[in-house]
Amino acid sequence: MSTVKKTVKAASVIMVLTLMSKIFGFFRDVTLAAKFGTSVFMDAYNMATVIPMILFAAVTAAIATTVIPIFTEYYQKEGKEKAFDFINNLLGTVGVVTIVLTFIGIIFAPYLVKFVAPAFTGEKFELTVKLTEILLPTMVLIAVSNIFTGVLQAMEHFTVPAMIGIPYNIVVIGAAILYAHKFGIMVVAYSIIFATFIQALMQLPVLYKLGYRFRLKINFKDEGVKRVIVLAIPVLIGTGIQTINVYVDRVIASFLPDGSIAALNYANRLTLFALGIFSTAIATVIYPVLSQHSVQEDREGFVKSLNFAVSGILYILLPVSVGAMVLRVPIIRVLFERGAFDERSTYLTSIALFYFAIGMTGYGLRDVLSRSFYSMKDTKTPTINGALAVLVNIALNLILVRYLKLGGLALSTSIAAIFATFLLFNSLRKKIGSINGKQMFVSFLKAMGASLIMGITVYFIYNHLITKLPDKKIYEALILFIAITVGALVYIPIVLLSDKNAFNYFKKGIKFINAKFVRL
Repeated sequence: MSTVKKTVKAASVIMVLTLMSKIFGFFRDVTLAAKFGTSVFMDAYNMATVIPMILFAAVTAAIATTVIPIFTEYYQKEGKEKAFDFINNLLGTVGVVTIVLTFIGIIFAPYLVKFVAPAFTGEKFELTVKLTEILLPTMVLIAVSNIFTGVLQAMEHFTVPAMIGIPYNIVVIGAAILYAHKFGIMVVAYSIIFATFIQALMQLPVLYKLGYRFRLKINFKDEGVKRVIVLAIPVLIGTGIQTINVYVDRVIASFLPDGSIAALNYANRLTLFALGIFSTAIATVIYPVLSQHSVQEDREGFVKSLNFAVSGILYILLPVSVGAMVLRVPIIRVLFERGAFDERSTYLTSIALFYFAIGMTGYGLRDVLSRSFYSMKDTKTPTINGALAVLVNIALNLILVRYLKLGGLALSTSIAAIFATFLLFNSLRKKIGSINGKQMFVSFLKAMGASLIMGITVYFIYNHLITKLPDKKIYEALILFIAITVGALVYIPIVLLSDKNAFNYFKKGIKFINAKFVRL
């Protein structure tokens, strides 16, 4: 089976399973929105979720970027036993590091909250501290889960890693529905610990089926661990810079009116919904493929696979971003506006979503391009380019927030993502030579043209139909569905007729989805 066919099939499975996971994720967000809206409780909760990321993002990012290429090399050159031995030692050493960081974080939680949210005081501050202390241990489990996911993806088993978000969301939804009225936002934090444990646990049966056996091993001098550290250093630096970026974002947001942080979070989740279904699926599948091409020194195969991934993201995310900008208000109203999530919440979230959507395609391309460097064991280049993008983001934050408030924070993030994408394209061309940039640009023009036609059509259809039916949520949801369906029916034929490759990939994906999923 060709690389393209395998990629299309695996990506199709991940998209379907990720869609299911994201639907449950939306049910989770809708449940939390109905229970807490854009209240002080959600501001505290969202800020508390940032603290563990600040402490652990460097470690988890290093794991995510180094496990697949190093495991792939061990597996292909030295065999399965040596590869699994490397994983056991990585689990032990990462476990020790994350546990130590967890205890440090709990001890200094009040100072961390004061550092991240200097404008929080009184009850809001105390609640954020308590939630931070509860959520910190989840990062140990996330680190373990990331290692398991990396191994499975490197061995081209994508189904279970794509499914782990489903039970996670079910646990959080259940806890919020059954106990939020009694225990408030605290029960959501506790449920996340259990949900994260389930994520790691459900990957073990497949790993054991593949021959993996856990053995406690902690050796910081192990050759594999040393290689991880060498590759991870630029990632750690880059993540540290990203952490500064998150810190600046949150500090500025903490001075905005109550509800701004929650609105940014809801809009960001909507953006991540599209990215998680489409671009993450493509990036996840293409990463081990690129790693294999890199190990085999197959430049032609590397460029061909990269072009496939880039074109796929352009054809999928450009219409999604245009649609999100045009239909932002009805999307948010239908999905979230109930209970404590009122018209003001919809207004704030719609502003953030509009500006986040501008950079959606940039986010997706940045992910794929970064992984192309990681597959070549080059973690330095994405780090340098990412650092430059962060500086742009911070500078724009300080400027645009004065004029656009929370919209300025979202727009800064989008511009920085687009800037980073251009830097990565340029760096990749310098590193490996021609990457068929002309073909990518043609794909961009075709996708953008079709997206604009779709966006204009959707705008007029929605605004025409909304005046013809009663002002009720069920009718608004129906009109939204009709507008999205018509938009897809307009966009897809234009793309398929203008690009033969897109037509072939579309046929292969549909054929496989109608057949069967990849093996567990």
